[in-house]
Amino acid sequence: MFKCSTLYQANLEATDDLIIDQGGTSSGKTYSIMQVLNTIAIQEKCSILVVGQSIPNLKVGAMTDQESIVSSSVELQSCIKSINKTDRVTEYYSGSTLQFKSFNDYQDAKSGKRDYTFFNEVNGIPKPIFDEVHLRTRVRTWVDYNPNERFYIHDYIGKKGVKFIRSWHEHNPFLSQKIRDKIEGLKEVDEE
Repeated sequence: MFKCSTLYQANLEATDDLIIDQGGTSSGKTYSIMQVLNTIAIQEKCSILVVGQSIPNLKVGAMTDQESIVSSSVELQSCIKSINKTDRVTEYYSGSTLQFKSFNDYQDAKSGKRDYTFFNEVNGIPKPIFDEVHLRTRVRTWVDYNPNERFYIHDYIGKKGVKFIRSWHEHNPFLSQKIRDKIEGLKEVDEE
């Protein structure tokens, strides 16, 4: 159904309560997690929530990846009942729903429960919002972020029920050589 990377497989096989994907730019972490969520959505009836710091942020990240995944797979398209762009909800023939949303504050985040949640660029989401949504997620939560600085999600690494996956651009077999060279060239400017 998809052209997948090893990062897709690692996220699909992860069974922990919280999956932390730390990866550098263009590692394919968001794309792979969105592929996993689509796989789950067609295999079982469930509710999936993709959370970002804002809707504009989601539109240039996870929502763009979702559009690319759907448009490149006729097989996946045949599993989708409808896409409501206004409400940002995809309905699958399995009965699953996948929704993109952001929250204003932790009180707003208390609304609703879901089976799966993905926090795209979780370092842009305040901890109280993460806590409220993660608490109300029944099966599994994924988070992804670029490792720019330490923040609250690092406190979960190494804890029981948490899977840590680290990636960088070498894990993305679909990345162009031009982008690889650009990323590698950053070493000349800053070792970090």
